[in-house]
Amino acid sequence: MDFVPDSNIAHDCLHTCGFSEYSRAYVITNEDLRYSLNFMPKEANRALTVVGSGDHPLFCSLFGARHVDTFDISYNAKCIMDIKVAALQSGLDLFDYEQMLYELFYCRDITGLKNIDKISKMLPAEEYKYLCDMKNVSLFHQGANPQLYARFLPNKQEYGELKDIVQKPYTFIKSDIKQIGSKLTQCYDFIHVSNIFDYVPRDESFDVLSSLLKLVKPNGRILVHNQMVRSGSLCHKIAETFDNWRHIKEKDNINILERIR
Repeated sequence: MDFVPDSNIAHDCLHTCGFSEYSRAYVITNEDLRYSLNFMPKEANRALTVVGSGDHPLFCSLFGARHVDTFDISYNAKCIMDIKVAALQSGLDLFDYEQMLYELFYCRDITGLKNIDKISKMLPAEEYKYLCDMKNVSLFHQGANPQLYARFLPNKQEYGELKDIVQKPYTFIKSDIKQIGSKLTQCYDFIHVSNIFDYVPRDESFDVLSSLLKLVKPNGRILVHNQMVRSGSLCHKIAETFDNWRHIKEKDNINILERIR
């Protein structure tokens, strides 16, 4: 990743509204990824997912994707993802992992985490320096208290599997949804676009989603998960416009586009 974090710019961004390259990150997903990732193709080799809270790439790996690339507009999303991977690599047990998330949600000083000595050794040096420089700012106080969504965390068996599966940090592309389609040449079996189109202007949604089609392999899928019913009509319009695509609607907030050839 060519992006170099700047704590001075980050302090300024965190005092503004809206999404930015330093927006506060979610410490835990508020989605049932066990349900939605059942729609990932069974033989998915490569997956692309928004980082979100870092849970999306972890569960993509858990559900069988052998290579996972990630993207997000916020550098802080990369940080929470890397912290979770570092916790796995450092051997934290599930209890300490869960406690770490509760600490991250409330803390303003990353250096004060209970297991920071273990975790910091696994983080990129420039990333840990940034986290230390931002120690008086809450970087992950976004969304709900993680205790409210603890059921969406890995369970004991899943956590043990992740320790074996996730051996290195995920590839990260710093990009918003509008630009990611032009930044990649690699094709994927599965693309997970989670709760993003809620924030794309309606008149731009079709072009933005269309830009991802070229990144999907035959028999691959794009999963659009958001809370607004218009995602269904958007996916339906894509399937009607482009050959070799079909729209699968499971629930109001989960829609799948499948490349049938």
